[in-house]
Amino acid sequence: MRKKLWVAVVALSIAAALSACGGKNGKTEESSAAAKSSEASTEKADEKADEKAEAKSTESGKESEGKLVLETGAYPESTQHLKTGEKPESPTVTWAQGASGNVLVSIAKAQGYFDEVGLTVNEIPLDENQIQAVSTGQVDIASNTGTWAPLKNIVAGDDIAIIGGNMLTGCMPIIAKEGAEWKGAESLLGKKFGESVASYATLNGLVKEGHDVTKEITFVDGMADADKIQAILKGELDYATVGTGRMYQVLNTKGIQIVSYCSDITPNYSCCRMIARNSWVQKNPTTVKLLNEALIRAQAYFQKHKQETVDLMAKQLNANKEYVEAYLLNEHYRINPDTLKNTVFDNYRYMMAVHGVDNVDKSVKLEDRIYNELYKEALDEAEKKWGSDDPSFYEEAQQFYTEHNTNQ
Repeated sequence: MRKKLWVAVVALSIAAALSACGGKNGKTEESSAAAKSSEASTEKADEKADEKAEAKSTESGKESEGKLVLETGAYPESTQHLKTGEKPESPTVTWAQGASGNVLVSIAKAQGYFDEVGLTVNEIPLDENQIQAVSTGQVDIASNTGTWAPLKNIVAGDDIAIIGGNMLTGCMPIIAKEGAEWKGAESLLGKKFGESVASYATLNGLVKEGHDVTKEITFVDGMADADKIQAILKGELDYATVGTGRMYQVLNTKGIQIVSYCSDITPNYSCCRMIARNSWVQKNPTTVKLLNEALIRAQAYFQKHKQETVDLMAKQLNANKEYVEAYLLNEHYRINPDTLKNTVFDNYRYMMAVHGVDNVDKSVKLEDRIYNELYKEALDEAEKKWGSDDPSFYEEAQQFYTEHNTNQ
């Protein structure tokens, strides 16, 4: 299964290897006929391997008869089995705080959940360059980086891993000028879309249907959300997506219409993953487990105390209550610390299909950089400790984990 997932990478690697060894050195000393025969046999074997890899690569997302093809099949299982204990290896953890905050972290701090598992979490306001901050050790954890960006870093060989989640689905509306027609994601075809091809949530279904979104949609990438709103009003864009933190502005801008939400098109699309340095995770498995225990407990609190959470976040972010309510009370805003391994892999398969992966370290196994087993251990421990407080929550969380992290 793992081999099938990486066949596109293998094809590119083999091609590079053949290019490197294809040229002959004119000064090479004459060796025995046996050596030449061996070299010729090796070249033929390489050529055959190359042909097989190239044939398989069309199944993993390269163009096949003019179409983009998504990899399918079972998800690879991790070979990582880290041992955990009772006490955190690092009792103090630094966390990057995005503009809309991290609701679960805020709840866990306010309710004393981190304290109960022996952790102190210090948040550092940082809305941009969060992955770089994690990589350089400025912070230990970040959770507002989406899914596409961490995946690109991971498969490129960077010291990044996924240890959980933040927003399962963000409150991310698809906007258009008032009165615009919307028949679903197919309405994006042939239009100017204020987004990039990285938008798995809005585009994955179209690729599954056989559309080459790289050719059938005009992407206008790199615009700030505020600029997207103005471009819609001026007719410079037909549609655009904007982030969770822009909900209040969207709702209060005359002439703007919300035609859909990303989660209407792709439910449970894995909005933002919780990331850390892989080397840090290897040294701190118990810390990761205990962090997730506290966050799982915070999720249970959030589901029953949303208005109290609005007040908490408004105070923490020094924001108007109406600003926080605009996204946090929206039904599309769903937070969940689950690793969501299967959906992360679906994101990666989509990335391969649309040629979004340009740098791959073939020694990296993606399944070993998603620590779903540590999350599952945390979920089991949390249920043992606090399951009686809300049995239905933990039952649903266990079912959700099985559905989104295993091949069952």
